[in-house]
Amino acid sequence: MKGRIDMPPEHDTPATPDAVPDTAVAARESGHPTNDTDPATAAAHVDGEGVLRDWEGLPPEARILVPAFATPMRLPERAWAMLVLAVDIVGDTDPDHAGEVELFAGSWVPEQPPADGLYDGDLVVRLTHPADPASALPREDAADVEMLLAYQGRWQRVGQWRGVDDQWPRVVAATAAAVMGLHSDATEALARRDATPPPMKPMLRWARGGIGELLDAGLVTAGDELVWNRRNLGVRHTARVRADGTLVLADGRVYANPSGATTALGGNHQNGWSAFQRTSDGRTLGDLRTELRARHGR
Repeated sequence: MKGRIDMPPEHDTPATPDAVPDTAVAARESGHPTNDTDPATAAAHVDGEGVLRDWEGLPPEARILVPAFATPMRLPERAWAMLVLAVDIVGDTDPDHAGEVELFAGSWVPEQPPADGLYDGDLVVRLTHPADPASALPREDAADVEMLLAYQGRWQRVGQWRGVDDQWPRVVAATAAAVMGLHSDATEALARRDATPPPMKPMLRWARGGIGELLDAGLVTAGDELVWNRRNLGVRHTARVRADGTLVLADGRVYANPSGATTALGGNHQNGWSAFQRTSDGRTLGDLRTELRARHGR
């Protein structure tokens, strides 16, 4: 069994009544959640995966693999991959549990989307029968896991593990967190480097692709409010779409990519397309990009 990070060529959560604005809980989010609100403890106090999804601020279609409810070992018949939605690993602030996986969640993707600007940064895992006939585990109890990143117009392999048992989400979580974090940081750094409009010139579009495409298509409008409800922290994060295709948070921070915004807000790694809902109609940014893709027939 092995993991690696390499880049070879291609191959509507309802509003929470008791949630408070994010600006009122900035201090609470500065460290790791306390024991009475972390996912592992929550799993022991909530009744079922659906309640835990709402607790964590995950979309209804999310599958929570850590804490485990049921760990898939193969892709469903009509699924191409599982999109990684959230990864939370205990940091150095809790030395007794540092490195432990507290949350790993994903959702099934029915067919392979293009790895273009709308999907750049999406991370998926694919589960297949073990290719090695000499696998130590019974064939039905093991899986080969492949991790792919939408990057520069191609789905590129960033990790591969062979003959893994049903603990595979914990095995691959560190790689997923690292890839999501590196991609998010690189995207934001590139956007800031390019966003240098001279005085008295029109505002440049930071988000080449992404929300910028939704703006061009009229699926979102500058000024639209987005919300991310997180019962586990008692937080209702808000953001607004800007005319340049970026998101501005309640505290004034600006992000070129929804996942950069949610990762900054959550302290862990989140897919922002699935997390943020438009306040006016409850549709996620992911719903809107799926509609745009359907319009283009891709």
